[in-house]
Amino acid sequence: MRAIIKGRPPKELTEYRLQPDAEYDGPNFTPVKAVIKEQLLKEQGYLCAYCMKRIDVSNMKIEHWQSQSNYSDAQLDYNNMLACCLGNEGKPPKEQTCDTRKGNMNLTYSPSRPDHRIESRIRYIADGKIISDEDVFNGEIQDVLNLNQARLISNRKVILSTIQDELNKRPGRRTKAEIRKFLSRWINPGPNGKFIEFSGVAIYDLNKRLRNSA
Repeated sequence: MRAIIKGRPPKELTEYRLQPDAEYDGPNFTPVKAVIKEQLLKEQGYLCAYCMKRIDVSNMKIEHWQSQSNYSDAQLDYNNMLACCLGNEGKPPKEQTCDTRKGNMNLTYSPSRPDHRIESRIRYIADGKIISDEDVFNGEIQDVLNLNQARLISNRKVILSTIQDELNKRPGRRTKAEIRKFLSRWINPGPNGKFIEFSGVAIYDLNKRLRNSA
């Protein structure tokens, strides 16, 4: 996960909410939903809000951080909406991830809530796993989102290896300036507005190296 900066709700959603009995996936909502998807993708740099896999309009779903069934008043709240991958939809629950696995379960923190400071609550360790030092949230990472599913662990290890290989291209320690320059590639989107897949792993690792460098 990486922090998501939310923009203003699309005007189409704001107008739709003014309709009598407006509800998510209600009458006339389809074109509004399409606009929401496009804006969420741009906000998130075309990465899943939870696992950071690459997504686009053809392989994403709109996730409600506070589920529609438990928080009906928030179903049209744009700040409650995230773009997520399909999370191995149709596979056994042990293989499902992100919103598909989460369903109506609660999640303590949202990557799009500034007050939740999501990046300060997670760590990526050398074996590719994501963990939290907060017991409840750590359990949710594993059981609600299943973010330590085998394929996700493998993909995160590739990112960590990529960073190590880049930093080892020449002998000696990298300077803070060199690490910051490398870090900027992962923090900022490319010309197409897309972040590098699983970029949050690299950002965590490189920031850790900066803190530990002389």
